[in-house]
Amino acid sequence: MQPLRAADPRHIGPYTVTHRLGAGGMGEVYLAESRTGLRLAVKVVRAEHAEDRTFRARFRHEVRAAQTVGGAGTYTARVVDADTEAERPWMATEFVSGPNLRDAVLDHGALPGPAVRLLAAALGEALAAIHAKGLVHRDLKPSNILLGPDGPRVIDFGIVRALEATALTRTGAVVGSVGYVSPEQIRNGGQVGPPSDVFSLGAVLAYAAAGREPFGEGQDSVVLLRILTRDFDLSGVPQDIRPLVVSCLAEDPLERPEPAEVVASAGFTPESLRGSVRPGWYGPAAAGSANRADRPSGVEYLAPTPEPAAPATPGSPAGPTGATGLTASIRRLGPVAPGRRRLLKVFAGGAVAVGAGGWLWQRGTGTESLHGSYRSPEETTVPGTAQRPAKELPAVLRWQYDLGGIGGLDGACCALSPDGSVVYAGTSGGVLHAISRDGSRRWKVRLGDDVSTPVATRDAVYCVVGLHGDGVRRLTAVGPSGSPLWTRTLGDEGYAVPVLLGADVLVSIGGTDAGGLRSYASDGSENWTAETPAGPTGTPLVAAGVVYTGSYGDELLALDARDGKRKWQVAGGTDVTVLALAGTTLVTDAGPARQGFRVSDGRRLWRRDADAGPLTAGTRALAVGTEQGTVYAVRAADGSRAWAYDVKGGTAEPRAVVAGDTVYARAGDRVWALDLNGKRRWDAALGRAAGDDQHTPLVRGSRLYVPSGTGIAAVDLTA
Repeated sequence: MQPLRAADPRHIGPYTVTHRLGAGGMGEVYLAESRTGLRLAVKVVRAEHAEDRTFRARFRHEVRAAQTVGGAGTYTARVVDADTEAERPWMATEFVSGPNLRDAVLDHGALPGPAVRLLAAALGEALAAIHAKGLVHRDLKPSNILLGPDGPRVIDFGIVRALEATALTRTGAVVGSVGYVSPEQIRNGGQVGPPSDVFSLGAVLAYAAAGREPFGEGQDSVVLLRILTRDFDLSGVPQDIRPLVVSCLAEDPLERPEPAEVVASAGFTPESLRGSVRPGWYGPAAAGSANRADRPSGVEYLAPTPEPAAPATPGSPAGPTGATGLTASIRRLGPVAPGRRRLLKVFAGGAVAVGAGGWLWQRGTGTESLHGSYRSPEETTVPGTAQRPAKELPAVLRWQYDLGGIGGLDGACCALSPDGSVVYAGTSGGVLHAISRDGSRRWKVRLGDDVSTPVATRDAVYCVVGLHGDGVRRLTAVGPSGSPLWTRTLGDEGYAVPVLLGADVLVSIGGTDAGGLRSYASDGSENWTAETPAGPTGTPLVAAGVVYTGSYGDELLALDARDGKRKWQVAGGTDVTVLALAGTTLVTDAGPARQGFRVSDGRRLWRRDADAGPLTAGTRALAVGTEQGTVYAVRAADGSRAWAYDVKGGTAEPRAVVAGDTVYARAGDRVWALDLNGKRRWDAALGRAAGDDQHTPLVRGSRLYVPSGTGIAAVDLTA
């Protein structure tokens, strides 16, 4: 912490600046206080980046995504506030009282073994939360990890993606910190996805455990060459943590563990991890915390038991050379089918469980990923099977399927085949899943680094795939049996979701500076392309043969769905985005303003200043939306608020969908059913809390699909 210099600002937005915390490639960081005394770390973007339009657009998207991650009980620093439209954009995160990992090691040496294990588990949880939002940190390093008294906090996640778009890096420079970038970040055209963060995690753990850089020091080019040739030194890493580090540093991204697997291999579950963090957890006193008597009662720890490490040889990694060097104490839960690759294969083909009411991890024939058990007071249920609480409820939880994080930033949580017999869901890890109506897995296929919510016809499933290394989006068509059919390059990477036009599919192309909409036929041929001013915003809305879209050129457009010809175009405000259709009124968002436009000719009907959550659905007279702890509706006629209903479901915003005369809202682990006057019909605990997931529920007939845990749950509506 440093005193302010003469050139430093004294106020940033509504916050009073008190100290200077440092500077980096993105900008300067200051300690500031709110009027209530809350202390925040405020990062102000450098002037040269602020002048780059592409940077601003991506920074806006990344900050919006970052605001959905973090909060109480997590290991990521929460983004509290931001102004992406200021002359120099800024973002404010919670201030963590504690040193960063680099300073802690420089001042006091390597962390004790138990502290390294706790650090590994906490960072695994943090990366899982970040990846679940379609974000990739890209710059995980010791100085981006703060050691708070209640556990570590990861900072600066996601926003490096915006820095990669600037003119300063368009010559092929690597964005990231030398010594902590993955091999695929160095190679031209390499795909930078969630596994890249796991590689960085391995290097971070090696640094924390040994107290020195795993790839050594020296000129950047020399360090980068060592990464490419796997010339790292783990001789100072204790033997019990070394196999985990080696598995994270695997050359093949597909062989690196998932973040959730890192948590398990460090000997923790999400519950036991939170019960193990105490003030001073990373100091010398932490060395004694390995004693089981010092751990909370009622928690079963599954600490890995390492194989003896091979002696280090010059020019080769010390210890075991792959993930298979790690074994674990296990408790078998029954028949185990072959399935998971990466680190689970080192668990000797078994399964891992913790005490009653906790998480259940099992490889089986239903779902391949991690599962949580749903329990009523009268029964214990098994993932992937019908689940009937004994008490009479208006809804019955049928099954849960864990994806490891739903893909894309928003949109529906899944898609259905035309007959409703197959559920399709994309993941933040780049996989498309097909799930039978009974919750069993039909097939899955890896398509890239992040797969959006898909849409489905009788002939194909369409999804937008993010390829982080190339920085582009692609539309991919997959056959009903899981075979990829064709792919088309769309433009800059973003959060677009495909939309159906009958048997065809509509997608955004290009980027923020220039782009438009394009319709593809089922065979991949182009039907039509329509340019939009400076590229389209958000997901287009289709109704009654008309496509409505906003644009970064501040124009609102209506296009004929048959040929893309323009029906009308009007000024819509800054980065106008279509939100919902309520009767004959198109509701949009433009900066701080919410507006209503007549669908027939684009005439603006009303404008209201609105600092509220998004509108996600419409009826003939209302547009329904959500904000923190509230489901609300606005009148299509004038934009005034018609009603609001408070829901209690954790810290994340709820999400809602309208089906017939019912509004279904999901928040935390509960689902609410409201009538169109905002009156409660019923609510029930269904599935697991979905944290800060931003995907909306989906209704088809009497079946409701909702985000649950890091996947989806199927609910039968009985009333």
